Order: sequence, then C-alpha cells, then structure tokens
Amino acid sequence: MNIHPASNHHLSKPLLIVFLLAILLSGLVASLLFHFSALLPLLLVGTVLGIILLFRAPILLLFGLIVVRMSLDYSSLYFGITLYSVTLSLSQLLGIGIAFFGIMALVLKRRLLPLFPLNFPFAVIFVWGLLTLFYSLYPKNSLQELLRIFDLFALGFLAYATMKTKDDFRHLLEAFFVSSILPILFGLYQFIFHIGLVDENVAALRIFGTFSHPNVYSLYLFSLIVFAFLYLVLFAGNGLRRLFTVIFIGILSTMLLLTFARVAWIALSLFVLIMALFRYRILLFPLFLFPIILFVFSPSFEERVYESFRSDPDSSLVWRQTLWHDVTRYSIQEERLLFGSGMDTFPKVSESVRGTNHGPNDPHNDFVKFFVEGGLVGLGAFVVYLLALGTILVTQYRKSTPGSALRLSFAVMIVFFLTLQISALTDNIFKNTPVQWLFFTALGALLALSNQKVSTNNRRAEHSL
Repeated sequence: MNIHPASNHHLSKPLLIVFLLAILLSGLVASLLFHFSALLPLLLVGTVLGIILLFRAPILLLFGLIVVRMSLDYSSLYFGITLYSVTLSLSQLLGIGIAFFGIMALVLKRRLLPLFPLNFPFAVIFVWGLLTLFYSLYPKNSLQELLRIFDLFALGFLAYATMKTKDDFRHLLEAFFVSSILPILFGLYQFIFHIGLVDENVAALRIFGTFSHPNVYSLYLFSLIVFAFLYLVLFAGNGLRRLFTVIFIGILSTMLLLTFARVAWIALSLFVLIMALFRYRILLFPLFLFPIILFVFSPSFEERVYESFRSDPDSSLVWRQTLWHDVTRYSIQEERLLFGSGMDTFPKVSESVRGTNHGPNDPHNDFVKFFVEGGLVGLGAFVVYLLALGTILVTQYRKSTPGSALRLSFAVMIVFFLTLQISALTDNIFKNTPVQWLFFTALGALLALSNQKVSTNNRRAEHSL
C-alpha cells in the first residue's frame, strides 16, 4: 500500500527538473522570437525554484541566495533588464526577489515572528526610513534603501525560522565559504593579470573580486575570516577539515592583503587582538610577526601604512575629513539639523555640494551618514539600532552555558560586531550589503539555536517537576 506514494515521491525530483527545464527552454525560444532579454526566462525559473524551495527546503533556498549574491555585483557592468525605461542589475533583481520570498516566509512562519529578537532594531531603522519618505530629497533612493533593509531583516528571519541543529549552522558557514569561490578566483585573476583598481595613493593595483570596490571586497573577506575562525574552533576537529580550514584562512588573508584596504587590515588586527586577549593567546604570534614581515618585504604595504599618518591634502584620510566637513556644514546651513535630507541621500547631497571631481561621494562614515540623512533624529535612531543589536548579542552570550559552543559563537559575534562599528568610522559598513548579509544570517541562525536551547531546558525542567 505504501509503495506507490513512495515511488511518486522519488519521481517528483526528476519531474520537477524536467518541468523547470521546459520553462527555461520555452522562455529562451520566446526571447529569440519576440526579442526580449534572455534573462527573463532565467529569472522566471529561478523564482519558481525559489518558491518550491521555500515550501520544501527553505534552508537550501537561504544557502543558494547567499552563494549567488556574492558574485552578482560585477555582473551589473554587463547584464541588466530594462522594464519600462528602468534598468535593473541582477543584484537589484535579486533584492526584489528576496523581498518577495521574505514576505512569503513571514506569512508562512508568522507564529515565529513575535519571538524574533531582531524585530525591534530593524523596526527602529525601518520606521525612521519610512518617515523620511515624506520629505526625502531623493525619495527613489530612500525607497530602494528601505527595500534593502527589509531584505536583511527577511534573511535574518529566514535563518531564524529554518535553523534547527548545530549541523545546520555548520552548513550555513560552509555556504558562506562556497560563496567565496568566484570572488576569490576573480581576485586572483585580477592580481595575476594586473587589472585591479588603480589608486593614486597605492603603488600596486588593488583587487576587488566580484565586487564594486576593493573596500567592499576586503570587508567581505574579513567577515569570512571571522566565520572561518569560528568554524575552525567549533567544527574543524583535528583532521583534513582542520587543515583545509587553516589553508582557507590563509588564502582569505592573502586576498585581503592584496586589496590594500586599510580599514579591513585594522578590523582584522583588532579582531585577532581581542580574541587573543579573550582566550587564544597563540594568535598574538602571527598578529605581531606578519606585519613585521610585510614591512620588510613589501614596499607597497609599508607605503600604505605610512600614508595613514601623513596630513597630505591628497591623502584619503584628509579627503574623508573634508567630505564630512563640507556635507555636514551644508546640512546645517540648509536647516536640516533635526530631520536631515532623507534615507540614503548622502551621495546625492554630497554631489550637489562638491560635484564629481573630488572623488566618490559615499559618506565613508556611518555616523556622519545618518546625521546628514536623518539629522539628530536619524543619528539617534542609528545609535538606538546599534545599542539594540549590541544588547541582544550580550544578552545571548550571558544566558548561554559557560564553555558551550553557543557561548563562544556569540562571543565571536560580539567582537565581530564591535570591529565593524569601529570600521564604520572610516568606511561604509551599513551599506556594505555582502557583510550585512553574512552578519544577519549568522545572527539569525544563532538566535534560533539559542531559542531552541532555552525551550529544551524549559521542557526538561517541566518534566523534572
């Protein structure tokens, strides 16, 4: 009696593959006949597959999204879809898709939503952003940023709703690592063939992988090093897995060095120092040895470090200070001290003040960004958001069992969070989508495991009574 249902279940996967291939081939033929983008049938198949995974294997959907996202920024130079005179890159289309999947996940897992610890910090930023739509100088930019923030919330919630075991978290970290394959290969290609970013402040070319800028790539690599370290401590054991993890950390560190991004160098140094003082004293040895070696054998590294201490008007640090001074002074003069110019409007405001001949117009400081975009109210909302996240991390650390893997994981996340906020003083951390993806999916997963641990302990206590 049970043979036929089982057989049908096993046949469902081949039939599903045939069904998706039929849609794809039909769409590709239609694109040739009616002259529309061949990306549309690919997007259609991806959407159908995503919906199926959301119902049947949401954790695989989460892993797939992470792997795909980290290789899309570079493609925006070559691929896009134009709909009603609006051109969307693949990363923007993925953002829209995640919002769609996120809404579905919130509906399907609505019983978990009131329990999700990240509701409050995201609500603070999202509500503030919504309010700025009423007066934003560039409401389209503000609306796009709201979509990006919702995507981060949705990813964190999807991780929270799908992570069940410690092995699930291990697989999530492995998905992070798989996502780095193309970025690393692109970075190696750029280094070998000398086609990286030309920076007048750096003698060597700066690699940027599949991302838009070396700083974005470097902070992504730094994030992967953090999670690879956590993987090494929790899951690597003493065999080949441990060896491969150590080699992987070495590759990531080398690629990070080749970005010549000081913000990531400092972030990594701070992370290693804090973890060494916290628990792993052995990390002090490479922390002091490697910079000495680089100073001796790498003139480009030496010059990059010395440039940080010069007050040359052309230095990047002086350029940042001038940018912050010009844009904040303009905001105050325009009587936007209280409410600012609207979410994600800093680049446009900066361009209107300084033009395009003085370098990029991104803020390179999250606190200045929120002051210009939201005035004192926006800056206050950002501080509350950070304090709420920090409180969640510290609370989870304190309530986890001393010496447990969960407690160590939250300790690493606290140090990671702290180094990111220090980095936010000189770089765009809040807008660094790859880093934010990794942080919030990992945090959502750990919050799920912590919640299940508490529930298990409560059931045991009730049973003992």
